[in-house]
Amino acid sequence: MSAILLLLNTLLIPNEACTIIAVGKDASATGFPMVSHSDDSGPSTTDVRLVRVPRRQWPKGATRKLYEWHIPYPRMVSKEMAPDYHPLPGQEEFEAIGEIPQAEETWAYWDTEYGMQNEWGLSIGESTATAMTAGWAATKDKPWGHNKVGIEDLTKLALERCKTARCAVQTMGDIAVQEGFYSADTGSPDAPAYSGSSEALVVVDAEPGDMWVFNVLTGKKNASAIWAAQRLPSDHVAAVGNSFTIRSLDLNDAENNLFSEGVTHLAEEMGWWRASDAKYPGDFDFFGAYGYQPNKENTPPGQIESMTNLLAYYSGRRMWRIFSLLSPSEGAKLDPDLGNVPKTKNPYPPSVKLAPSNKSFSCPSVEYVPPKAPKHSVTREMVMEALRDHYEGTRYDLTQGMAAGPHGTPNRGPVKGITGQWERAISMFRTAYSYVLEPRPGRRSVTWFGYDAAHGTVWLPFYGAAEQGAPATHCHHGFNMSTFNTNAGWWAFNLINQYSDLNFRQINKEVRLKAASIHQKALEAMKTWESESGDLQTWVEHSNHLAVQSVNEWWDLAWKLIAKYGRLVVTYNESETLGVNYIGQMYPAWWLESPDVGFTLWSSRGPFHGILDRLSELVASEGTSPMAAQCILAALAITVVYLVGYRHGQSNQKVSGGYVAMDP
Repeated sequence: MSAILLLLNTLLIPNEACTIIAVGKDASATGFPMVSHSDDSGPSTTDVRLVRVPRRQWPKGATRKLYEWHIPYPRMVSKEMAPDYHPLPGQEEFEAIGEIPQAEETWAYWDTEYGMQNEWGLSIGESTATAMTAGWAATKDKPWGHNKVGIEDLTKLALERCKTARCAVQTMGDIAVQEGFYSADTGSPDAPAYSGSSEALVVVDAEPGDMWVFNVLTGKKNASAIWAAQRLPSDHVAAVGNSFTIRSLDLNDAENNLFSEGVTHLAEEMGWWRASDAKYPGDFDFFGAYGYQPNKENTPPGQIESMTNLLAYYSGRRMWRIFSLLSPSEGAKLDPDLGNVPKTKNPYPPSVKLAPSNKSFSCPSVEYVPPKAPKHSVTREMVMEALRDHYEGTRYDLTQGMAAGPHGTPNRGPVKGITGQWERAISMFRTAYSYVLEPRPGRRSVTWFGYDAAHGTVWLPFYGAAEQGAPATHCHHGFNMSTFNTNAGWWAFNLINQYSDLNFRQINKEVRLKAASIHQKALEAMKTWESESGDLQTWVEHSNHLAVQSVNEWWDLAWKLIAKYGRLVVTYNESETLGVNYIGQMYPAWWLESPDVGFTLWSSRGPFHGILDRLSELVASEGTSPMAAQCILAALAITVVYLVGYRHGQSNQKVSGGYVAMDP
């Protein structure tokens, strides 16, 4: 693969680079579908409040305002919206950019940046995608903006007005066409960000238990919208990683395929798709036609191949991994190095059938063995563990190698000006929150909501039909990412996840065990209170109490971990003999013995910081001829041999304190 010249955290990948995992009802252990979302917010701060939007009746002639929602706190300030969005003293209301007729009655739902789950169990997962078009919001600061609805309002409108997934995708598509669709990650007209100019959703419902994928982009000339929706088989699992996934839209099958009028027209006009490309009568490759394919018209010179590679694996690797984890035998049929861009030959499917496997699904906190029959075998815990994944146990494992450091952190920070690429994990250090949504009939659906990076969270249950909001730990005004606050649940999870980088392998293992304990406690508590009472309000009171109790336990865990793993040792108590394990966080031998580190090559004359970095500096220094570079290589090679010999010659030397250890 050629070098990647654009960095995934700057020009190319959108701020809202999220992942969706979805499970059909006949693949789900509950017999009902599931959908999840990780809100991987990028460099921006994010309003992390979990807001309850109540059911409401509206007078005749009322209108529903449309807004450009913000990502940082506050994401919305308006008297027109839910009470938690009403202005506080000193806050100015957001100005609407459009309006549509209001429904007579709108349903209650849980809301974040995107609408999540309503009282009837309609549930939505989101992932920003790529497209060949771009559109902008019709705000006063964007004279080039003509569009009035983004995915934020579309998801909320669907939950306000619909009970079923089919209704939701049709409603969102119709409004997008009518009002004009824009993406929050589209850049500007002089530099359109095609890598974030569209949106993908997976929508599931409690009854009839459908699972639909929805893809939408701005239409011709920065106006209207083009969209498609496809019902996925009920025994499938689906994955979306920042790209469209509808590959074969059947224009002749209205039962399982919905789309905007003239859905193929722009693609044909621009030469992105031809009728002769169809594999059967009525076939249309929606992603192949409208997904962003770098070319000389939309990509800087010399960067087409590198950008294509980055897009391919940023998306494709996650799809392959999710399929491999949840349907191992089907995942084994897929090439992990295939990538996922519009023109990929023999591309990944949008979903795969759940199939039996002889392998067990295991992780630090869960062990699950699929039954012989594949039906109803994917549990919520399997979805949660997939959200925590960093490709552990594969050749892409982000917890291994020098970049992971001596203690195996999968987190990779920002880079600028250096050619290269990190693997894109499913679980990201920059995740603001994630959720797993379980529709259940009878207004018994559950939103499992967790703060910060999935690898260090616990998902807590909130009922989709709740008549009251989340506790203050999750929704209090003023909670934000720029002001530390021990009253905010998000900060408890973020603090531990940040601290875990000190020694990820040990600390995160302890964190996952605690998460598993709280999760099991939640399951047992739900079983008890649901069996003891049929009153939803009682369940909601219990779940809110559980959320507060769990956040308090997470704060207690934070203080415990800070004390235990501080000072690069493991501290248990004040005992002089067994209170501290001095080598409890000892560096692993492979890291100490690396020439990059330089520990085993140290001498009084150097090198003092390892040799490979110094070698690179010398070889790359201005004016160094090829022959001189070879001499440097040879000299340093001799130095390494000498220092290794010197090390063995000093094998009897011992220096107490743990900083120097010359072993045979």
